[in-house]
This record gives sequence, C-alpha cells and structure tokens, in this order.
Amino acid sequence: MPTLDDLPPYRRAKLLWRWAHQGVDRVERLVREAENRPCRMPTGPATPPGPTTALLGDDGRYHLVRGGNMLCAADQTTDGWEHRGYCSWIDRGTGPEDFSSRGDALEEGAWRSPQPVWNVRALGPEQAPAEVEPRQRCEAGDYTASASWPPPPARTRSIRLLREALIAALGPDCQICGLYPGEMVDHDHETGYVRGLLCRFCNRTLEECPHVTDCPNADYMSNPPAAALVYPAHQEWRTKESTRQRKIMMLGFDPFEGLPLRMRRNDSQP
Repeated sequence: MPTLDDLPPYRRAKLLWRWAHQGVDRVERLVREAENRPCRMPTGPATPPGPTTALLGDDGRYHLVRGGNMLCAADQTTDGWEHRGYCSWIDRGTGPEDFSSRGDALEEGAWRSPQPVWNVRALGPEQAPAEVEPRQRCEAGDYTASASWPPPPARTRSIRLLREALIAALGPDCQICGLYPGEMVDHDHETGYVRGLLCRFCNRTLEECPHVTDCPNADYMSNPPAAALVYPAHQEWRTKESTRQRKIMMLGFDPFEGLPLRMRRNDSQP
C-alpha cells in the first residue's frame, strides 16, 4: 500500500500544501486509499472522432460540428439543433446584479436562473475554428462545447512563445487527456520548469492527484513531456505570506523546507 513518503519530495510537499486544512493524517489517508479511487478525468465529446469545423448558425453565432453533430447542442430536432443556456442573477431590491456563488448572495427569493432554449440551423460554409473570434462562438451546453474551441492568444508575448514552442514539439492538444485543445502552459511553481500544455480541466485538478503511479496525472508529473523550458517568474501567481504562514500553522511545519526552490517563498516582488 502506498504512503505519503512514497511520493517524490516536491509532490509530497505540494499535496500537503494543497490539503493543509485537512491535516497530515488526512493527506496520508488520501494516498493510502488512492489505489481504489482513480482521479476524475475529463470525458471527450460524445461524437465519432474526426475533424472539427465551425459552422455559422441562423442565430448569428458559430457552432462546432464533429461527426455530423453540433457539440454545443443538447439534441437534434425537426426544428434544428436544440440549445440550452443558463442565465443567473441576483436582485436585492435595487435591480439585477451578476450572480455570484458566494454564500452571502444566496438570499431567499433573490436568485433567478432561467434556462432559455432555442433551436439552431446551420447555414455554413465551414470555417476553421481558430479563425472564429471568441465573441462569435457559441458556448452553450456543458464543458465539452467551451473547452473544444481553440484557446485565444495568450495575453503576453512570453507565454505566447512558450505555447507555440509546446505546440510545435508536442502538438496542440492537452498532454494529459488529449481530448481538448491545450490552453494552459503548465509549470512547476517550485522549480519554474514548464511541464506541458494542458486543457483547463487538467490544469486545475492536476496537483490534487494523490497517486504515486498508474494514473495519467501522476505519470505526467513524474515524467513531464516538456524539457528545458522555464516559466517567466514575473508572471507567476504567488501565495500571500499570510496564507503561507496559516498553512504552516495548520501542518505544524513547512513541507517545502530543505527543498531547492526557484525563489524565496516570501519574495513579494512582482
């Protein structure tokens, strides 16, 4: 049975850091029980494999089509492809406001969330998805539709160059699930080394993985596909010093102590 100490040092430290609020014993149990609890991985579109194209619909937006199916649609009807969307807001008596999932927003009778339904007929002609501007894309439906569009250009030149280098070397798809276009330049925050190009889902859940081996997430972190690329330090997200001290108090120690780090963790320079 695997234990927390079977993880490589950086992975052990990161897992403890991620679940510091649950304590060391709980993290140890996560690793021991991981063999029977595979990581939740994204699922691909429920369509035959093949090229994905964008078609203009009679609603004025472009829709992704693969294997004859519209990815953003719930179903096909005699009136076209049925779409379902969600629109939520809060009204506290002073007019509608954007809905937030914060607890203080869930006031009785104040929350509204209608589900509009509309039908779309494709007009054509086909267009490369990457050529469609984000504001023209239909992202109705579930995660499948929005995640299947090529990502917009990165905001900074340095990240654009990293993404281009990863695509040239490894291809444009997520290097863990392979189901969606890679959008996030994934890197190790402690060492600064780039690991690969990931979709939003895999990038968000990657370091929650408690498996030592035999898991796509664990195998990726143990043997990252990218090499010799370094993420620009000035663009990294950094933990606040107050948060760092709180996590150390929860654990009773700093799990990163003694590990070679890219920079001092209390370095506040941008």
